[in-house]
Amino acid sequence: METDARLIAIRYYRGSEREFAADLTALSANPDAIIIYLPQLVLLMKPADSHHPQQWDVLHDTPDGADAWYVHLLVGNMPQARQVAQRLKPRPWICFQRGARNTRPHIIRWERFTAPPHRINRQHRKNNNSWDS
Repeated sequence: METDARLIAIRYYRGSEREFAADLTALSANPDAIIIYLPQLVLLMKPADSHHPQQWDVLHDTPDGADAWYVHLLVGNMPQARQVAQRLKPRPWICFQRGARNTRPHIIRWERFTAPPHRINRQHRKNNNSWDS
């Protein structure tokens, strides 16, 4: 099984309708964006407005009143991703979509993502579409 997050990210893009180079270029034009490209972690994200998911993937722009981080791509070491997130400006929400099969917008509390993982009783979970599922 491949463990280099960069190769996994490139393979993901090959199966999508987006271009990796174009997304990196767009994010690079956004002074508020976060780009991490390491063997153990690939993270592409930007500030976003949680109320307008149709604008989340406009990567070159940060909307006025951004209240969330939009995670465009996250591949690799989750504990390291949480460490990075803890160093960023906190926003109330974190937004993401889960690829081509489930394009429904997902929004979770920032604290839920940055908190250390813990065991969850699935019987009492209200939202099965979360980072820890």
